[in-house]
Amino acid sequence: MSSDTRVGGPAAADSTVFAQNGQVDWVAFGQSIWSTSSVALQRFASAGVQPITFGAGLAIASTFTLDRVGKERMHSAIENLQGFWSFERFLYFGFGARSFVHVMADAQSGVNCIALCSALSDVHNEHTAAWILDELWKLYGYPLQFLPSHSQWTALVKACSGVLSRTEFSHISGTMLGHTLDIVPADVSNIEDIAKALRGLFRVSQGELARITVMGGSNCAFIAGFAHWILNLKVYVEDETGRLIYRGSDCEEAQLVVTYCRQASLSFIHISSTTYILRNGDEMFMRNQSLQEANLIFRTPWDGCLTRVFGADFTALTKSPIILGGFLGSVARVYQALALGESDVGQFSRATFISFVEPSYGIGFVNSVTSIFPELNRLNGLLHHMQLALNVPLSEAVSTIERTVLDLEQLCQCMLCSRDYTSPICRVALAFSIREMVSTVSCVTRDDKILPAVRGLQLVHNRQYLNWEMQSRDGGRPLLATALDLVMEGVYGDDADRIKNFDRLSHPMELFSGYGDHHRYSKAVDHVYRGPLYCTAAVNHGICYYLDCLRSISSDAETTRTVHIVPGHIQKDDKQFHHIYDISVRSVPNPEAAPVQADVLEAFQSSSIGRQARRIDLKIEMRGTESATDQELMVYYQATIPGGPGPVVKLQPGRISETALQRTGILTCKHMHCPERLVLPCALVRQGWKVPYVCDVQTWVNASAGPKCLIWPQMDDFARCVAIQLHLEFPKHIVIRRNECIPCCTVSLVQEIAGQGRQELYHLM
Repeated sequence: MSSDTRVGGPAAADSTVFAQNGQVDWVAFGQSIWSTSSVALQRFASAGVQPITFGAGLAIASTFTLDRVGKERMHSAIENLQGFWSFERFLYFGFGARSFVHVMADAQSGVNCIALCSALSDVHNEHTAAWILDELWKLYGYPLQFLPSHSQWTALVKACSGVLSRTEFSHISGTMLGHTLDIVPADVSNIEDIAKALRGLFRVSQGELARITVMGGSNCAFIAGFAHWILNLKVYVEDETGRLIYRGSDCEEAQLVVTYCRQASLSFIHISSTTYILRNGDEMFMRNQSLQEANLIFRTPWDGCLTRVFGADFTALTKSPIILGGFLGSVARVYQALALGESDVGQFSRATFISFVEPSYGIGFVNSVTSIFPELNRLNGLLHHMQLALNVPLSEAVSTIERTVLDLEQLCQCMLCSRDYTSPICRVALAFSIREMVSTVSCVTRDDKILPAVRGLQLVHNRQYLNWEMQSRDGGRPLLATALDLVMEGVYGDDADRIKNFDRLSHPMELFSGYGDHHRYSKAVDHVYRGPLYCTAAVNHGICYYLDCLRSISSDAETTRTVHIVPGHIQKDDKQFHHIYDISVRSVPNPEAAPVQADVLEAFQSSSIGRQARRIDLKIEMRGTESATDQELMVYYQATIPGGPGPVVKLQPGRISETALQRTGILTCKHMHCPERLVLPCALVRQGWKVPYVCDVQTWVNASAGPKCLIWPQMDDFARCVAIQLHLEFPKHIVIRRNECIPCCTVSLVQEIAGQGRQELYHLM
């Protein structure tokens, strides 16, 4: 690093403004804000953090000390941050080598600031973390003229969020909570009380106090986790009965003693100068938060997570390995039939099945169950019964699903399934939840150190419970049909056109972040009548989620189904973004120039057309248009068609990949004893890209009743994406061919559209 990068930057500020004991020279502070180097200012602007906010964060961070262990933990967390490029290095996901966090880490006070902000945001909602920083500033009596706004505190928190996602911090904090949720709910405590308790910890870290006691609700777990993992203090945790939850040392030697108490008990506690009480969250503050934002987020290792979160109900479920194994194995069997294009899939809809990633169907699904949940792998007999259920005809698998769901309902003791209500956990919904989490995680690439959120597992169960409740009892639908509908994510029965799980980011986001992204959902709703905006990447709770279509655009179903997860942010050049969307439909031109308009030759009843291929050299680039608000970027691929100056086609990666998922798996082929003749009138595209719906083609379509098939010769993936984009006006008319022969494709299309009798043109690509 060049010397001018540090001049007036974090290192200089650390030595001239903040004394070792946390005292601040406010004259030097005000001067140093404006003497920050241009390189540092550029990084601050990228994160949306003003220099005064950066200085304010350092001021608070100078009030506590990290010992050698704390410094080593933070150094390891920062050094192990990583990131990945999108197509042609247009976007960056994660933490770059010279990100805002790495600039801050140039000084110890900056490392302290990262530790505080990232720890707060790892357990709390980012806005809650910002209010805690605001309260700390006021507690220390710092000048109000330097007080950052709430939006600036939030920007600082977001810039540091995710640094601890791959560490044990959140899990350790959850361990400090123990099994106290029946006594204290996992809600945010009073903000001022949290700040006071943190200030007490800071004083212990600097030797001003030998010991403090913190009493109250579940936010005590965060205080204990911060003291243990960040400050490396000796911690002792107990519940209100004196039962030990965690012991880092004997109670007499502990520097922090935590006691969980019911709120009603706090008024009888004797308060001393070293005792801090965490009361319930302020009513006004809680009203301004959504329900999920008021919850604390703790992570849990995969091994044992089902037992920790669902307790006795999961334990009872494991006592029936025949039922659970038959259920999960039968789900894997149905998924296999749909993914591999078996000729008979019963009433299941091929069009709404999207789990084409190998670990998400068949034996891959079975292996995913045991690898994702080691506690299920240790369950005697479960793997055997899953394998038995997998190796049966599809009709038998469907019958097994029906039977096992009824068995689970009879075993359940929840309000929905049993008159003798004894548990809030539904065992039917819990089985559905295991299936959903396996389907979700098997389609995700991530670092194994990124653990699921306890709240995320609870959200999965709650959603499955509500779906089961709303659609089975009061919806007027048969119980078993509803079970199949829910188990298969809406790919069963007459409602197959209702695609309930096509937002590929939502389920991983809820599972790993503990809550969804309401901003992204509202954007989708706002644009529903003008054509939906397809979100292809988002940052939530310090973790970046992005679809594979941003790495390289593709029409391959297995590739496009993949979701990538990495701690950090989305960055383009020197600016960070919270969301990546496709450009809107109205922004996509419809080129009609000569190299684009297709030349169609009518083909007769011959299967030889399937052996023809086209070699096309396309120039593909990724480009983006920045939104005026909300830190959004509209991203698209630009394909330049060969042949002279040629037109430019803008490709929508999210929309193309979703269409590819919807329109893959429609066709079936046994690859032996295939028919020779085509059962639909077919035509071949000899050259060009855009098939005009007028002139020769329209005349050919109208010449006889019934559907027609337009066959696109084999071409590379980029070329097929261009062809898909240019025909997205009617996405249901696009059919993605894998390795099926042309005659079998026409047979499959006839079966798919049987009885419709419409004169439509289908594109076989």
